[in-house]
Amino acid sequence: MKKNLLLCIFIIAIILSFCHRQLYNKHKVYKVKSPDTIYVDYNRNYILDENQPLLINDVYFIKSNSDLNQYPILKRLTNIEKLFLELKTLDFAKKNLENKFVVIQNNKIYINNKKYSQMLLDANLVFDKNEETQKSLVKSLNKFNLNEYFIYNIKTKKIKSLEQVNNVIIDDYKLIHVSQLEKFGYKKIFINNIGIISSNNKKNRNLKNKLSYHKQNNIEIFFQDLNTIYKPSSNCTSLACLTLKRKIDNAKYSIDFAIYGMNNQPEIFNSLLNAQKRGVKIRWISDFDKKASITYPDIYKLKRYIKNFRTDEEYEKNNSSAIMHNKFFIFDKDKVWTGSSNLTSTDMTGFNANYSILVKSKEAADIFTREFNQMYNGQFHTKKIRSNKQHVSFNNDIMMKILFSPQDNIIENEIIPIILNAKKYIYIPIFFITHQNIKNALIKAHNNGVEIKIINDATNAHSKYSIHKDLRKAGIKVKTENYAGKMHMKAMFIDDKISIIGSMNLTKSANIKNDENVLIIYNEKITQYFKETFLYLWNKIPNKYEYFDPRAESFESIGSCYDGIDNNFDNKIDEQDVGCFQKI
Repeated sequence: MKKNLLLCIFIIAIILSFCHRQLYNKHKVYKVKSPDTIYVDYNRNYILDENQPLLINDVYFIKSNSDLNQYPILKRLTNIEKLFLELKTLDFAKKNLENKFVVIQNNKIYINNKKYSQMLLDANLVFDKNEETQKSLVKSLNKFNLNEYFIYNIKTKKIKSLEQVNNVIIDDYKLIHVSQLEKFGYKKIFINNIGIISSNNKKNRNLKNKLSYHKQNNIEIFFQDLNTIYKPSSNCTSLACLTLKRKIDNAKYSIDFAIYGMNNQPEIFNSLLNAQKRGVKIRWISDFDKKASITYPDIYKLKRYIKNFRTDEEYEKNNSSAIMHNKFFIFDKDKVWTGSSNLTSTDMTGFNANYSILVKSKEAADIFTREFNQMYNGQFHTKKIRSNKQHVSFNNDIMMKILFSPQDNIIENEIIPIILNAKKYIYIPIFFITHQNIKNALIKAHNNGVEIKIINDATNAHSKYSIHKDLRKAGIKVKTENYAGKMHMKAMFIDDKISIIGSMNLTKSANIKNDENVLIIYNEKITQYFKETFLYLWNKIPNKYEYFDPRAESFESIGSCYDGIDNNFDNKIDEQDVGCFQKI
């Protein structure tokens, strides 16, 4: 009996000792300064002691000013991504630690018997030396559309975009989503079809990137930046997509459109179906390619619902290399939408770099309608007839020349003479550049003292047909982009005078076989705007990519190993690709 009593007393003593130790180790967290620096009530005096911070020694988180060169997987993160991750981690720390009781053992934190550092790791907010945790962190980051996030300054009560902030005192800021703006006295509104963030108070704040949009006369231009979004999305959130959707929704009588591809854009798809339901006459054209059913499955879905369509099937039976590569819409015979964007989750979101342009002009619409009607009546590719009407002017301010391939022989008749007449500079952002006569003209212009800069897509850079290596040997500056998305633009800007944009790559097939459209715009301000967007992209690409070419799917190309896309078209996605499991 005595032995049992002594045993009970011993067990109770152990339990009391354990409970006392647990209670003794428990402290209230009064403030979180950063994910690894907190202030706790050590002496239990129930006040915040600013001179006694606790540094948590097992948390490795991304800091906005951190040097990540020792981590190959993480070193490609942009400053915006670093800032986003730091604020996201800080938000997690505040929610789980502030005004909570925690157990502290050897400078490690436990919350309800859960290790704090492991909680952060499980949330894909921190990393360790294990590369799998680094991959998981980057993969998780790609789930977020960073354009939808802003930062709120707790002291000044002002909101800024992630791009507008440098060298922040991190605990002064809070990360907020666009859906939370109204709680902080801001709202999302639309002015002239531009999605912007505007303050409800007198000090309105426009957080829209000035380069994303330009309007002059009856022309609106949309710039989509490939280095801000690293994962394709089905959401219609870009200015370009929102504007195109609004034009479809507002069409009254007719919509004619020619598209190369459509995939995973349900909002655009549904807008077209709704337009048809309300009585808008819709006709459309697409390329015929059996293999495209995998890449662009929504084309086949669209055929079931909107019956007035044509493809170049008959032509392609004997000319398989020719494609209907246009991307244009004609609304109510008085507005034209065109550019380099397909109706896809990669092009309409800003994952790929693209230009889109909206032209409000009956004359322009007539020219495009004539081209559309030729194809709709079965005259594709070399069967088309050249139009005598090509020029459109806007209040004597802007002159535009509208050309179509292959009948206008655009490269030989128009682009090469413009290159040879250049005096100051030629800037080219391009998806594919393989045309030998373009190469010769650019080298001649370079030798005449013209500054030439080209941004090349990583896919093209590894094509045996690319001319960019020959251009480099001749002394011309060519940078290859190093992002998950494509440099999908097809453009050229010359001497603050001439802008060339459209659907046509600088290739022989695009010039003499494909159905393409090209706008040559003569206007100083528009060309200066395009020049700004080009130089912005040029400066975003490291200078080392002037000398060698990153692979399209590898850790060299930011986000390409975690985007769920076959970036280099080798039927291997992300970690299946050799570039994503070999260390660079």
